[in-house]
Amino acid sequence: MTTADYDKSARRIADALKLAPGERVLLKLDTRLFTPLVPPLQNLIRASGAHVSGVILAEDTQVSSDEELDSLRRLFANADVFIWLPEHHQGNRPALRRALNEWLDEGRGRAVHFHWHSGSYPIGLRELPPRDFIDRIYLAALDVSPIDIDAQHRRAIALLRSGPVRVTTPEGTDISFEVGNRPFCSQIGDASRARMESARTRIDRDIELPGGVLRVAPIETSANGSVFLQVWRPLITEGRNLTLYFANGHVAVQGVNADKIDQELTAAGGDARMFREFALGFNPALQVLPEAPFIAYYGYGAGVVRLSLGDNEEMGGANRGGGVFWNFIHNATVTVDDRVLVKEGKLQIV
Repeated sequence: MTTADYDKSARRIADALKLAPGERVLLKLDTRLFTPLVPPLQNLIRASGAHVSGVILAEDTQVSSDEELDSLRRLFANADVFIWLPEHHQGNRPALRRALNEWLDEGRGRAVHFHWHSGSYPIGLRELPPRDFIDRIYLAALDVSPIDIDAQHRRAIALLRSGPVRVTTPEGTDISFEVGNRPFCSQIGDASRARMESARTRIDRDIELPGGVLRVAPIETSANGSVFLQVWRPLITEGRNLTLYFANGHVAVQGVNADKIDQELTAAGGDARMFREFALGFNPALQVLPEAPFIAYYGYGAGVVRLSLGDNEEMGGANRGGGVFWNFIHNATVTVDDRVLVKEGKLQIV
C-alpha cells in the first residue's frame, strides 16, 4: 500500500458517508496497522465540517464490564457516525458490540466497516495469494459504482422473491429455500444520511467498503437439502469433506470430524443449528479469479454465494443466539424456478 492508496481509501470512506457540517465521528482503529490511513481520513472529516468526537482502540479480548458499557454508550450517544478500521483480529468485545448494536437499532447513527484483509478466505485447502495481490484487488473494488450495483440488486431481488430459490454445485450441494417477504440488505457502498432513510434492519446502517453483496435471511424453516463443504471454515483445522443436511431449517453434519463441529455448535447454543442467511456477491473486482482463486471480502465478489448458520437478528430473521457460522461457495448455480441467477459461479444478471 502506497500513500496514494491510503489517500484513495480515505476518500472512498468520506464519499460513502457524505458527512455534513457538525456531524460527530467516532473512530475504531488498531494502532498496529493501516495507520497511514488515519491522517488523510481525519483531514477529509474536518474538511467536510464534521469532527472526530472519540476514538476506540482495538483490543484482542472478550473482557468487559458494566462500567465499560456505560462509558461506551455515552460515546455513541455523542456520535452520528462510526468508522470501523482494519484490525489484526476483527471483532468487538462484548460491551462494545452491545453499545454499537443499541446505537444502530435506535435508527439515528450510521457506520462504515473498512475491514480489508480480515475478509479474505482460502478456497478449500489452497493458500491465500500474497497480500499485495489482495490489496490491488480491494483497491479496484472500491471503484465499483454504487449505482450500477444497486440496479443489479433490484433485478435480483425481484427474481429471488418470485419463487423457491435453489442452490446447487457439482460437488453435491442441493438446497432450496424461500425468501418470502423478508427484507433484503443491499450493500452498495452508500453510507449517506439519505440512504439511511430506507434502512429497515440493523445491517442497512452498517455499510461495508468495498460493497457489493446482497443479503437476506430466508424463512428459516423453508431450507431443505444439502450443502457440501470441503472445509468447515469456522473450525478451519478440523472439518473436512462435510455435508450439511437441512430439514426444515435444522442442520445435521456428516463428514470428517463432524463430531467436533457438533460440539462447536452445541457450545454456541441458541440457534446455531438453524439456517441463517443467503448472500450473493456482485462486485466484479472481487470475483474469484482462476489464476489466484480465493474468497475476497466476505464473499462480496460477483457470483460468490454465502450460506450461513446462526443468529440473524441483524437482518430481520427469526434466529436468536448461537453466533454466526459462514460458509462460502464459489462455483454455485442459483435458480428460481427455471430462471438462472448464477451459473457455476458466474452472475447472469448484468
